[in-house]
Amino acid sequence: MREFYVFSYEFKHFLKTPAKVITYLFFVFACTYSIYNGFDLQTKQKQTIQNIETENKHEVLKVLRWFEEGESGPESKSWVDVSDPYWSLHYIPTYILKHPSSLLPLGVGQAEQYGYYKEITNWSSTYDNDMVEELSNPERLVNGNIDFSFLIIFLLPVLLIILTYNIKGLEDDFSFNKLITIQFGAIEKWIFIRFLFYVFLLIFTVIVFIIIVSVINNSLLTELSQVRSLILLSSLYVVFFATIFYFITIYSHGSSAIAFKMISAWLLLCVLIPGSVHQFASMKYPVNYMTDYLDVNRKEAYEVFELSTDSLYYRLVDIYPGLNETKHGQEDEIDNRIIRNTVCAIINEMNKNVIEDIEQQNEQKNQLIFSSYWINPVSYVQNKWNSYTLTDYYSYKMYRSNVQQIIDKKIELLSLECWDRVEVNKSIYQKYLQEFNYDM
Repeated sequence: MREFYVFSYEFKHFLKTPAKVITYLFFVFACTYSIYNGFDLQTKQKQTIQNIETENKHEVLKVLRWFEEGESGPESKSWVDVSDPYWSLHYIPTYILKHPSSLLPLGVGQAEQYGYYKEITNWSSTYDNDMVEELSNPERLVNGNIDFSFLIIFLLPVLLIILTYNIKGLEDDFSFNKLITIQFGAIEKWIFIRFLFYVFLLIFTVIVFIIIVSVINNSLLTELSQVRSLILLSSLYVVFFATIFYFITIYSHGSSAIAFKMISAWLLLCVLIPGSVHQFASMKYPVNYMTDYLDVNRKEAYEVFELSTDSLYYRLVDIYPGLNETKHGQEDEIDNRIIRNTVCAIINEMNKNVIEDIEQQNEQKNQLIFSSYWINPVSYVQNKWNSYTLTDYYSYKMYRSNVQQIIDKKIELLSLECWDRVEVNKSIYQKYLQEFNYDM
């Protein structure tokens, strides 16, 4: 009964403290605003993807009409002949899309840093300018785009400090602590119950926001496991900081001392340790300026174009041994036009080799950060949170992998069809569409 009385007392105390109520409401407003930004970003991405899909259908219908009417291509481009595999594949609008997760409003993560749609051409790669642009969360805050996960991970502990720093501290300041011992008994239990109110309040607040977003986007039906994981992760995170602050309160005397130690703990866990780990990782694995990749796309690519037709022929056969079985592969003379139309396969292989090295360096840096989680729990929570909303590094790494698979598929199909001297008609063009999962 006494426990319930203390709990209800803390509730009344909270309502009668304007500073705490205003701070809490301000935090709720910030969370609401951040989720609104998340929905806005999600809506823009969905609208852009829808526009791309609509334009692609119009483009495909236009090409099918050329076949039906016996036209070789657009009137303004007389050199285009869609009966040639080179041009028919060129006029298949190949886009790889990363549809936003229904939980994206809860964690923007790297969704503003990486592209979510990619048009595949014969010269595409997974590190083109439209695929990666480095930004950071603080820069988004400066621009007014607040991430909900950022508020929960970095600012919610600050709110917890504001709500709890004077528990016991005020009594210490006015020497009421002995009176509490007489009236209630164990002061540790009295502190625990008062802390419990704020733990329940913050956990309830975060869960409400998660449930609201889940209901609006029907995530409870499609991504229930991720919703549960987010709720569990956020609840444990609140409990984690509340536990630290609870012991600080017990073993400190006075509001000033408690507040100072709580703020110091927050700075250590949320700023100093993550910053130090990031700095150490950056020193051990410096930023990759992708000079090797740029060399491939500039210097080495030009060197390939300057090679003789015979050299290009044998390099293409090394990449795709099946070319030996094609019509051109069994001919005595080398067709320079076919070789030049498929030389992109050589550049693609060169890009893949360099990109593999870049990915390995990134993975080594990630593994170093993973190994620091036992002293760097905040980074663990942040990365875990973004993984549930599909906005983390590995979600976009998987997206890049899908892009590379389609690049490989398109270039291999282009090479085999060109070397086999295929005469493309409407039926063959429709088979190409099926290869890239077009639903007409």
